[in-house]
Amino acid sequence: MRELFLLDPDVVYLNHGSFGACPRPVFERYQAWQRELEWEPVDFISNRLNGLLADARAALAAFIGADADDLTFVPNATTGVNMAARALGLRPGDEVLTTDLEYGACDYAWEHVCAQAGARYVRAEIPLPLGDACEALFARRTDRTRAVFVSHITSDTGLLLPVEEIVTRARSHGLTTIVDGAHTPGHVDLDLAALGADFYAGNCHKWLCAPKGSGFLHVRDEWQERIDGTVEG
Repeated sequence: MRELFLLDPDVVYLNHGSFGACPRPVFERYQAWQRELEWEPVDFISNRLNGLLADARAALAAFIGADADDLTFVPNATTGVNMAARALGLRPGDEVLTTDLEYGACDYAWEHVCAQAGARYVRAEIPLPLGDACEALFARRTDRTRAVFVSHITSDTGLLLPVEEIVTRARSHGLTTIVDGAHTPGHVDLDLAALGADFYAGNCHKWLCAPKGSGFLHVRDEWQERIDGTVEG
């Protein structure tokens, strides 16, 4: 496998969870597209790009069990989570329920959005070794809970959370669901249509070894008009 990568031979590279390394054939194809862009930038961007992105969305959709029209590309999953958080239209007193296992940048994003809205970001403690995560999470639900945010696979601890059970239970309570799937593509087979989360953000540049900046956001149809691609800091 080492021959397939451009990695420093003196380094045993295991951290695809931060930035996956591209295999040589992927990197060469990536560079070929860059050269094609630079050959005729206006034609590429103005006339060809929309069709090429549609083709890429269709390929990704087939891989993750989604409708291509429900997908958009983003630089990374955290950007997708930011977009979802801002689409909720939180109000004073609302609560967003999550676990104490989430990625720091997403925690910061939710804390910022909740603070602006006068809402609360509620972290449920999940027992480790991993116990009944769903029960531990929903034990913190109140009549003010508006949404549930969880990772599919947690960042620091590498735990596979029972997102199917969590999403189903959340929907039974009428709650919006947002899933951070940053580490999932390449690890777990996905069927986003069957999962039914309102928002699912993922990365292809980690364990799937796609070029850096290859992220996606999957949005259920009823939320798509609420999505704003401009993410403010």
